[in-house]
Amino acid sequence: MKKSEKREMKKCIFGNRIGKLLLPALLLIGLLTACGTPASETAAPGENAAGESGENTAAKEQSEDAEGAEMNSWRESVQKMFEDPYGDYSETGGEIAFLTDGNVEDGAYNEAVYNGVRMYALGAGVSFSYYCADPEKPESYSERMEKAAQDGARIIVSAGYRFGEVVGDLQSAYPGISFLLVDAVPHNAADEEVPIAENVHCILFHEEQAGYLAGYMAVWEGYRNFGFIGGSFIDHDLTDPVSGYRKEEPSVLRYGYGYIQGIDAAAKDLSLNDVTVNYWYADTFSADNAVRERAASWYERGVQIIFACGGALYESVLEAAEEQDGLLIGVDVDQSRVSERFLTSAVKNIGTAVTDALDIFYASGGWSEAEAGQVRYYGVEDGCAAIPVVDTEWRFKEIPVTHFFEIYKQMKRGDRTVSDEIDAPPQAAVSVNFE
Repeated sequence: MKKSEKREMKKCIFGNRIGKLLLPALLLIGLLTACGTPASETAAPGENAAGESGENTAAKEQSEDAEGAEMNSWRESVQKMFEDPYGDYSETGGEIAFLTDGNVEDGAYNEAVYNGVRMYALGAGVSFSYYCADPEKPESYSERMEKAAQDGARIIVSAGYRFGEVVGDLQSAYPGISFLLVDAVPHNAADEEVPIAENVHCILFHEEQAGYLAGYMAVWEGYRNFGFIGGSFIDHDLTDPVSGYRKEEPSVLRYGYGYIQGIDAAAKDLSLNDVTVNYWYADTFSADNAVRERAASWYERGVQIIFACGGALYESVLEAAEEQDGLLIGVDVDQSRVSERFLTSAVKNIGTAVTDALDIFYASGGWSEAEAGQVRYYGVEDGCAAIPVVDTEWRFKEIPVTHFFEIYKQMKRGDRTVSDEIDAPPQAAVSVNFE
């Protein structure tokens, strides 16, 4: 059988099964690597009861070994899902083009988006490529997107605030190409939103919900002194000296403001009056000495845990944490495998959202009326905002995972709400020091 025939057969086999097969598979990937969907809302954590017998301890150890082996087996299965026997990946000219400004296999944000793209492409038999812009060269964002368009992309997937300006500029220039914009909406150089064209669909997340849960649970664990270091970037096209040329991404703002709200809510629930938060935006999303020095100074002054929110800047916070015996909260994906110093992570299930959108796009032969020119938010109600709860990732020692599930259920029911306003910091009773 010719390769082309195999590909057509593959499309036929997977075309009608993408929703049934790939979405659960991607949920599994999220569960293992970044998923915001709880594994089980009825599961209880393993707890060592006082006076536990040696026989029970041995049985528990055998169970844990079995769970570990099963987890490794799952990971191997997930890796096999990304094998490309039909050669769907192309260096250029893929029908689906993913644009990024970093390493596509960074073990974090970019990889989560890329996993969503290639999971759909490999399952549906669609060719795909990725193109990398240089964050140090703003003009490269437009150049790489135009390159993907000229290479024949049918749909261009891009993620992050900076790509919002590029899509805003090019959406009308390429009416025959569709765009999936993640974590941004089209805007102009002055940071003003522009109308979304019919060939564009945007995915945003309720990051404030994930930030809330991470902060809330950390207070219940017993921590009282917190830090938040968020990424931002300098836009030299801005000339207002008051702004300091800084732009904060809306997603980072939502994470940070949700974090403050979660800490504040837990302090109120526990009747605490000794909780503090240090809050600062670094003018970078990269590892940077200034970030390490700021984090180190906070740890020295008694900050116990820092939410490192913004690309690779966590690497500098981690260096400081290792020097000063501090802890971190990760972002976007589960970062527990990076270091034991990550207490937890505020995660959003990016891959599933991307695969879901691509499935809708191909099933409709383009953006349908419900998606064309529209924005969809994913959050707790969609299983796309949470903290990792798998046993190997649950590092809280003073609180059981069942407590998380209860708070999570309250949020899903609407009994516990988190503001998504980002025009100003949330009002809080705890002490917040903005630096």
